[in-house]
Amino acid sequence: MIKKIAFTFAIKIIIAVLNLAIVIVLSRYIGAAGKGEASLVATSLAMILLFCNIIGGSSLVYFVPRNNNCQLFFLSNCWSLLVCIASYFIFNTFDLIMPEVVLPLIVLTLINSFLTTNMTILLGQERITAHNIISLLQAIINLGILFLMFESINKLNVTSYIYSLYASMGLCLLISSFLVIPYLIKDKSPRDQKLVFKLFEYGAYSQAGHIMKFMSFRCTYYMLVNFSGEVVLGIFSNGVSLIESVFLISNSISTVLFPKVANSGDNEYSRTITIQLTRFSIILCLLALIPLCLLPPSFFTWLFGSEFAGVHNIILLLAPGVLFYNIALVIGHYFSGIGRIRVNTWANLTGLLTTVAMGMLFYPNFGIDQIAIISTVSYITTAALIIYHFKKDAGIGLLKLIPKISDIKWLGKEAKELFHR
Repeated sequence: MIKKIAFTFAIKIIIAVLNLAIVIVLSRYIGAAGKGEASLVATSLAMILLFCNIIGGSSLVYFVPRNNNCQLFFLSNCWSLLVCIASYFIFNTFDLIMPEVVLPLIVLTLINSFLTTNMTILLGQERITAHNIISLLQAIINLGILFLMFESINKLNVTSYIYSLYASMGLCLLISSFLVIPYLIKDKSPRDQKLVFKLFEYGAYSQAGHIMKFMSFRCTYYMLVNFSGEVVLGIFSNGVSLIESVFLISNSISTVLFPKVANSGDNEYSRTITIQLTRFSIILCLLALIPLCLLPPSFFTWLFGSEFAGVHNIILLLAPGVLFYNIALVIGHYFSGIGRIRVNTWANLTGLLTTVAMGMLFYPNFGIDQIAIISTVSYITTAALIIYHFKKDAGIGLLKLIPKISDIKWLGKEAKELFHR
């Protein structure tokens, strides 16, 4: 298990570095305003994808070991197509993003949703290595095409970013399809006539939480661009990209934890492994956060350009919330794995209500600092509720989740052995 986590973590570190390179390339070539536009495209894509994942996405991990994979594949992709068609009309009706990128945005989302279905089936089959390599390939192609568009073809606008997404997502969809097809053909398990209703019930609860989480942490992008402009959004989004890269720690751990809990019938084992991995996530999160917070402001202006002087302050304001939410991400996957997704949904609803309440408090002064404070309080509130429910479910005290010296020693020992293998 540790080898799987280490490999997943290493891949996600590389992906995070590549994504940081994408942020740097965008910032240096098209400036803060262009970076703000690119952030709106990425955020809008993620928002539509959340609704596509109501029948599909990460919730499929729970169903893959238990149901006919071919049926899951068909239902998920049909639902995504319907959501994307509806989204096209919604985005053309409401002035959320630039009109010229609406159609490309919808096509990209459809490709991404098909890719997500394939990747989730692979994850549900515990094909973690294949899942990680495809994710890495997507980031490499994205960066390569983007740099080529800027440097060789000299297309210095957000369209280049869209083209790079087309190339990376499209190729990875093709590769993942070849890997998934055998599972669809070989799966002779009976089809469930009520599966679509089960998927919708499970996915609705699961995605309701993700949608609320998105609204808590990303609707602030639309607030910021409307009140302060695309330049300010570009600066804020860079700070968010850096600080939220710490989540790759909990995401790496959760990538291994989720299918293990979903495939395990032993609740005591699931709780024990969740506690252990939560401790490790706290240790690793602190090791990542502290150096990031200690970097001087001049480093970020050197990295992104003179327009991005406020990035350091954003990181400092977001750091406490990121630390708490890193814990919640691991524990949240435990509840998803045992089918108690309502816990995550209610926690994310609490975070959304916190965002709304804080937004009313700061209205209409939505500057960078205010948005960062709103995000941090929302992170902490969401995490607190998830941790409380796990404490109650596992029958433990909060001190049980705090890392001990023995955890640090054990983690160090495992790391040494890993490097010597």
